[in-house]
Amino acid sequence: MNRLYDTPILIDYLLGDKRAREAVDTGRHRAISVVSWLEVMSVAPAGTEETTMLFMLTFERLATSEAVADEAARLSLAYPKLAFHRAIAWATASVNRYELVTTDDAGMPKEPEGVKVPYRRAKAKREY
Repeated sequence: MNRLYDTPILIDYLLGDKRAREAVDTGRHRAISVVSWLEVMSVAPAGTEETTMLFMLTFERLATSEAVADEAARLSLAYPKLAFHRAIAWATASVNRYELVTTDDAGMPKEPEGVKVPYRRAKAKREY
């Protein structure tokens, strides 16, 4: 199955969370959105940039196209509490026919189609 991994699970993976490793390592074809690339790289602690980039390069990086932007706008209007970066990740997955894997489904409807939540984060971690 093609899976697009969202920022929180990527950060958890880099922090050594076993649940994140299990979820990420089970994907055959792994992708990320360009937004997740930027978010993860922007919180990489000094001295870990190269290792972080090497990890991130193991994923296909999917661009934010007009179709993705339109779908993200639709999702944002349909779910006003959905964070814009999560709307972009969800839209990127949806437009490219990938399953979105995230640990933060805040603002999403209950059990959204095409979204997998292997576990929920207690609190967002901004750096690792």
